[in-house]
Amino acid sequence: MFIKKITILLLLGLSSLYAKNDLMIGLVDIVNEAEEKKSEDKKVLNYLFKQRMRTQWIARDALLITMDFNSSFYQKEMLQKADAFNKNLNSLLDSKKDIEKAEKKDSNFTETIKDLNATWRFFYESVKKISKNSKDKEALKFIEENNIKLLNDISYIVTSFIKSYHSKNKLEASMEHTKSILYTQVGKPRVYISKLIKERFLVNQNMKKESNQKKLEQSIKDMDRLMKALKDGDKILELHGTEDRQILEKMDIGQKIWEEIKNFVQKKKLTEKDIIALVKKNDDFIKAQTEVVKLIRASNDN
Repeated sequence: MFIKKITILLLLGLSSLYAKNDLMIGLVDIVNEAEEKKSEDKKVLNYLFKQRMRTQWIARDALLITMDFNSSFYQKEMLQKADAFNKNLNSLLDSKKDIEKAEKKDSNFTETIKDLNATWRFFYESVKKISKNSKDKEALKFIEENNIKLLNDISYIVTSFIKSYHSKNKLEASMEHTKSILYTQVGKPRVYISKLIKERFLVNQNMKKESNQKKLEQSIKDMDRLMKALKDGDKILELHGTEDRQILEKMDIGQKIWEEIKNFVQKKKLTEKDIIALVKKNDDFIKAQTEVVKLIRASNDN
């Protein structure tokens, strides 16, 4: 990004060799403003990418709490993640210019934002209730019934924001589309992992067992495909894979943890020891995959 910026400035400088100083200052300001806007856009999207992950992490923690699994720890963790979600959501709602821009591209955007906000308010209250009373069944029910809705609404908003950021220039828009698809997909394993572990715990607790078993099986398939696609490419998912050795090494770490998790979630019955191992591997996978996310985004921002 720095090299790109310098190149732009040099070209502007050469073409304006005999221009007045105030014109050059104006051109530099335009370039700086454009770069700052891109940086701000990335920040907004990064908030949204994290929000997707938090919906499933919170739902997983809520379930662990009601299972009497280290309740005091997960009550604190769940509330911390919910507080972070709430803070970022409020920041998003304050991004008036971004929202107006997205609204112009998508007529359903405003309603989705309103719907998300309304669902979140009840969701947040439910989190607070469970953080105080681990036996609050109604609060757990609301979280379990609405966490996917939150996830879907956030994903919709991510897509809408990405579209609104695209350049009007066809070539630039095409390049931005390819990059945004990659950025969107590379973060999904961190969402899927908590989602499918949550589904496995629901099965273990005999909560809508048949339905959640089917969801779990589909989540495993989705995860397998996405992990392979990030490495080898997938035309339908619009992913091109990578040959970057450093990225591949990090991917291998995540893949190894995923295979271990998959073995656990496919067991007929989970013991307490299995649950402890799964939760740890869930967190380990997210850490490993976060390294992949950082490397991929850094390599594509240069």
